[in-house]
Amino acid sequence: MFPLVVFYACYFWLVPAYLAKRRILTFLALLLVLLNAITVAGYLSIEVANDLYAGNPIHLFYRLDFHLSGLLAMTVAAIFGIAFRSVFGWYEAMQTRSRLEKEKLQSELLLLKAQVNPHFLFNTLNTIDYLIYADQPKASESLIKLSSLLRYVIYETVGDQVPLQTEIEQMRAYVDLQRLRYGDLSSGICTVADDPSGKMVAPMLFMPFIENAFKHTDEAGIRKGMAIGFFVGAQSLEFTCKNHISLKDDRHGGGFGLENVRRRLQMQYPHRHELAIDQSAEVFSVTLKLTLQ
Repeated sequence: MFPLVVFYACYFWLVPAYLAKRRILTFLALLLVLLNAITVAGYLSIEVANDLYAGNPIHLFYRLDFHLSGLLAMTVAAIFGIAFRSVFGWYEAMQTRSRLEKEKLQSELLLLKAQVNPHFLFNTLNTIDYLIYADQPKASESLIKLSSLLRYVIYETVGDQVPLQTEIEQMRAYVDLQRLRYGDLSSGICTVADDPSGKMVAPMLFMPFIENAFKHTDEAGIRKGMAIGFFVGAQSLEFTCKNHISLKDDRHGGGFGLENVRRRLQMQYPHRHELAIDQSAEVFSVTLKLTLQ
């Protein structure tokens, strides 16, 4: 019974209250007092119990060798209590650290998504602003398409993944919205190779590339042709986007939007993505390869 007292005292009191807080000297002093006090109390209790059981008068006779023997047993119990509590505390700390890191990543990912959406909205509203003066019927049509896109952004992109088919449909809707401004565009826009049904991807992952394809060119560049494609494999996806660069625009790097995508890829597709960005004198191209799960 007395070794159990030492075990639980170390497990529930000394380790969490002192050792875990790195109060080493206080811990050692209290441990020494505890071991000796329980050893003395245990030895005297046994002596009294034996005398009462035998019907003899109670007498207290204390021997050093008995104390050392009892102290050894208490020390073993203390070692087990300290070891069990330390291992349990280490595991609990690891679980807490892992949970906090996961919550931090989720919070950061939500922030990144929140940063994508205003960027997309800002570019789209610029298009509508242009159409209000140039073609009011088309402006009305663009508002309807925008409401559909915003519904997708607000209600369907809150999770970690969305159906690839849905994501592609929204890319096509965005291109259609741009078509209202620029008229008929090249037939090579938003082509899909193989069946995307059943595949899941991170939401709003491709939109910044398509936004930049329109943002960093002019009408003449768009007329030269723009190619956006999705090539779907059994466990892979390759996205390509190529556009002509406006000679009047020197912001070819993509800026905030592409840095945002790079960060999201690191978080959502670690070691499962390849992003290649190439730029020549006239053409800017992006190739993103994903390994799907």
